[in-house]
Amino acid sequence: MSTQSLPEAAPYAEGPPQASRWRSIFTQEAIATSVVSLIVAAVVLVPLLVLVVSSFRVLDSSGFDTSWGLDNYRKLFTDRIIPKAFVNTLMISTGATVLATFLGVSLAWINARTNCPLRDKLEPFNLIPFFLSPFVGAIAWHNLAAPKTGLINALARDVGLVDSHLLNVNNLWGVIWVTGIFFAPLVYLFVIGSLRRMDPSLEDSARTTGASLLRTTLTVTLPLVAPAILSGAVIVFVTSAGEFGVPFKLSAPYGWETLTTQIFSKAVGDDANHYLGATMSLALASMTILLIFVQQAYIAPRSFTTVTGKGFRPNVLDLGGWKWLALAYNLGFILFAVILPIICLIIVSLHPVWQGYIIPADMSFRNYEKTLMFWRPDAIQAATNGIANSLLLAFLGATIGMILALVVTYMIHRTRGFGSRVLDFLCVVPIGFPSIVLAMGVLVTYIQTPIYATLWILLLAYITRYFPYGQRNVSSIMLAISEELDQSSRMAGASWFTTLRRITIPLLKPGIFAGWVLLFIIYLRELPISIMLYTAGTETLSVGVYYLANFENEPLTAALSMAQTALLLVCIYIFRRVAGKEALTA
Repeated sequence: MSTQSLPEAAPYAEGPPQASRWRSIFTQEAIATSVVSLIVAAVVLVPLLVLVVSSFRVLDSSGFDTSWGLDNYRKLFTDRIIPKAFVNTLMISTGATVLATFLGVSLAWINARTNCPLRDKLEPFNLIPFFLSPFVGAIAWHNLAAPKTGLINALARDVGLVDSHLLNVNNLWGVIWVTGIFFAPLVYLFVIGSLRRMDPSLEDSARTTGASLLRTTLTVTLPLVAPAILSGAVIVFVTSAGEFGVPFKLSAPYGWETLTTQIFSKAVGDDANHYLGATMSLALASMTILLIFVQQAYIAPRSFTTVTGKGFRPNVLDLGGWKWLALAYNLGFILFAVILPIICLIIVSLHPVWQGYIIPADMSFRNYEKTLMFWRPDAIQAATNGIANSLLLAFLGATIGMILALVVTYMIHRTRGFGSRVLDFLCVVPIGFPSIVLAMGVLVTYIQTPIYATLWILLLAYITRYFPYGQRNVSSIMLAISEELDQSSRMAGASWFTTLRRITIPLLKPGIFAGWVLLFIIYLRELPISIMLYTAGTETLSVGVYYLANFENEPLTAALSMAQTALLLVCIYIFRRVAGKEALTA
């Protein structure tokens, strides 16, 4: 009986394996991850490839015809301004990195390792500059320390301290100062997690042998967290090199151009030369990519078993009477990075004209009515348009970005093979390119497509540049979730989409929402991409601030800047409430 059944079973046995192979290829998981992978590869790589190709196209004297050649690259060395801009960029990036690293490491050490009073309550304030706009910070510090109209200088003259001015931020040193204090939280975020997880045994050994607190910190503590310090420093250097708003406000108008201000001036306007702008963007990108490569290949993989131990927390070091000095130092950072700029913006925004002096009789909310209540003469049209556009872009961008981040994170950590490694690499690429460089690539890629001069091109550029931030947020939580939960659901017969909807997403919900709020905040304050891609009617909130800074007075600019800052502070509060005390620092 069994021998008769064999011939009948053979055809049946050959069919299902073939059908099973096709079903294994066209599963929900395979289709979703493949589509997302193609989208990520296209939006990240295509603009960069077009940027490289465009750099070899040379615009002739007529401004209409192009030819292939290396003239754009020669101009990087022969132009009157570009070489100086490159040197200025290096000086600013180096100076800002040194200042931000010093501030970030010292604040992280005080908060994580010492008995400094109020350190837990001060930590959220240490992170506020990370979320605020450096461009708005530059506007605030211009009104605080400009030679003639700076509030600090005016007060110094009133009390007879100086005849001219005490401070001047309208130069490269001012750019370094503002950039350094606003990017210090980046180093803080890299370092504080390592300090909190450090095995205290080596420090205890050093102290028992007679080493002082300072010697132990310099010879044991800081070397152990050196990879985190170097990683933070590299990110600050790259971010400072790509910063546009601060040099645009504090140095470019006074003769100190940077590569970002030159890219903007060469690539935008009636005499725009997109091809030269592409070449300059690649010059800036080559510098940042090299550093990101070093960080990813040599610094990030370094680890010490003393930093990864579990089941303990480092000892809190008793500073004795020095704890009050540590408290004063932390309060000083918050004063200069948060409180003074915000107070200055409020004061300036309440005056009809700002001359450096507080005149209570002249103070009113008229500037807020002009910028926020939609009483809009032509000069303020861009500012009021920007509020609605920014909110729309932030909501859509954060939502789409987190959907993309969720699928990408799942593919990287729940699938294995070459594809997941490539996707992980693609998520690093946008971080290595300054925003203005990526915006230049998007501009030359889509300038002749229907999405140009619409909000969609801004949305595309936002998501491309910043979705890795959301992806990293989700990734940190997914790594802590066992794969067995997903596997059990699939073995019980649930589809990939059902497992994602009922198991994975609920478990990742805190990270998803925290990432959404983080992207929302970033998009609200984003300037370099917006300034490169906006057109009439697609202005954003930051572009509105830029527009008022260019064509209106300081009080109107301060009013819109303060409105943006207030909106960001509300979002920061929500982010901390949702993500918890350890948000970004764990």
